[in-house]
Amino acid sequence: MTLQVGRFLIVAPIGRDGNLICSLLHACGYGVESLPAIKAIDLTESSLVSGLILTDEALSREGFSALRSIIHGQPEWSDLPIILLTNGPIDHRFAPFASRIRLEFRSVFLLDRPVRKEMLISAVQVAYNSRLRQLEVRDAADRQFRSDETLRNTEKLATAGKLAATLAHEINNPLEALHNLLFLVENSSALDEAKSFSKMAVQELERIQEIVDLTLRLHRAPSSPSLNDVSEIADSALTLFRIRLRARQIVESADLNRTMAYCSAGEMRQALVNLIGNAIDAMPDGGTLRLRASTVSFDGRSYARITIADTGSGIPLEIRPNLFSQFFTTKGSRGTGLGLWLTQDIVQRNHGRLHFRSRAVPPSGTVFAIYLPSRPPAEPSARGDLDAKQPQVKFQAA
Repeated sequence: MTLQVGRFLIVAPIGRDGNLICSLLHACGYGVESLPAIKAIDLTESSLVSGLILTDEALSREGFSALRSIIHGQPEWSDLPIILLTNGPIDHRFAPFASRIRLEFRSVFLLDRPVRKEMLISAVQVAYNSRLRQLEVRDAADRQFRSDETLRNTEKLATAGKLAATLAHEINNPLEALHNLLFLVENSSALDEAKSFSKMAVQELERIQEIVDLTLRLHRAPSSPSLNDVSEIADSALTLFRIRLRARQIVESADLNRTMAYCSAGEMRQALVNLIGNAIDAMPDGGTLRLRASTVSFDGRSYARITIADTGSGIPLEIRPNLFSQFFTTKGSRGTGLGLWLTQDIVQRNHGRLHFRSRAVPPSGTVFAIYLPSRPPAEPSARGDLDAKQPQVKFQAA
C-alpha cells in the first residue's frame, strides 16, 4: 500500500509570501493550504498534514503559544516538521523566535530570508520524506499491535481448548463414581447403607460443581485490575491439574498464604495455568511441584511474589535467550510457542515482572517467579524500581 502524505500548512500573514509559497509548492506537486494565523491550524487529523511553513510574523503576539499547544498535542508517533522563514539575521526583533523554536521543538528547519526557491523546495522535500517515514513507522507499529492481539487470542483459544480437555477429564472421574454410587444406593438392602452411599454421591456432585465453578471463574473474571488474593488465584489454577499431577506421580507442595496484589484475576489465573502446565510437562516421569505465594518488599514497596518450581530436566542454556519469543517451542507440534510470550505479556500489563532460574544438571529443575504490586501503581517508575533491583529467585530442588 502506498502512503499518501497530506498537505503543507502555510502561515505567512504579512505581504505576498503565503501566496508565492503556495504557488511554488503547488507547481512542484505538493498539497498546500494557506492560513491567516497559527491558531487556525487544526491537527485533529495529524496524518493529513505534512508540515508547517511559518514566517517570523506568524509567531508574534500569541502565535508562539498557539504553536506550542499544537505541537505538544500531537499523537505519540507524530513529530511534525516545521520550516521557519526567519528575518533574524537582519531584524533582531525576530531573533528570539528562531532561538526559542529551535530549542523547544525537534524537527525544525531555519531558512534565512530572502529564501531562494531551491533552498525552500529542498527543505520541503526533506520534511516530506521525514513525515513519510513517521507514517510508515506508525503503520508498522499498528500492524504489529494487531498481529500481537491476534497471537494473544490464538493462545487464549489454545488455553481454552486445553482447559476444556482438562475439565472433561476432571469431571469424568467423579461422574463415574457418581454412577457407581447411585447403582449402590438403588441396590442397597438397608437405609443406613443407602444414606452412606448417598452422602458420598453428594460429595462427588460438589466436586463437579467446584471444578465447573473454577473454570467459569477463569473465563468470566474481569480484565480490569483490582485488589485480589493471589493465593486463591494460584490454588484455583492448581486445582485444574490435580488429576494430571496424580497421573504423573508428581508430588504437590503448596504454601499459599493470603497474599494481596493489584492485578487482573482472570489474566493472572491464565498466566499461572500456563506456568503450571509447563512445569508438569517438564516432569513426565514424576517429581515435585512447589507453589508459593508470599509478600516481599523492595525499597519500602510491597510486592506479591508467586513462585512455581519443578524438579524437571531444566532449561538448556542455549534456548534461554529465546524462551519468551513468539512461536518458540520445544514441544514440537504439541506447543504453540506462545505460552511464555503471553505469560510475560500478561505479567507486564499488570505492572509486574516475571523472572526465572533453571538448572539443567542434577539436581535439575526450574523456578518461575511472578512479582506483582501490592497496591495500585502510584508512579510510572514503580515497575522500574523493581527492574533495577532484579529480585533473585531462590532455587530449591526436591
